[in-house]
Amino acid sequence: MGGRRVFVGYSVLINFKIRQGKISAIHRLSSFAGSVMAGEIALKTAPADFRFPTTNQTRHCFTRYIEFHRCLAAKGESNECERFAKYYRSLCPGEWVERWNEQRKNGIFPGPL
Repeated sequence: MGGRRVFVGYSVLINFKIRQGKISAIHRLSSFAGSVMAGEIALKTAPADFRFPTTNQTRHCFTRYIEFHRCLAAKGESNECERFAKYYRSLCPGEWVERWNEQRKNGIFPGPL
């Protein structure tokens, strides 16, 4: 018999397979649900932040981008700033980051750095 996919909530995909009258479930988490093992690479996203309780994460993305660049300005290239980079890279669309990097380069970035 074939497999059946069932979506549970927003982040879990469960595959049900029926073999010899037994049902086995294989569940996979999406990258937005937290940690996922894909081969040997663990995919993670930014942790929940009480400052951004709503579904729209636009402000969260922008704040994490600014926090990363403030950290770079204060501490230089250090491992402490890398976590902020991971956060904004997982939250922000690539087009926004490219535009913001260009704006910073041209001195017209609208945020406080």
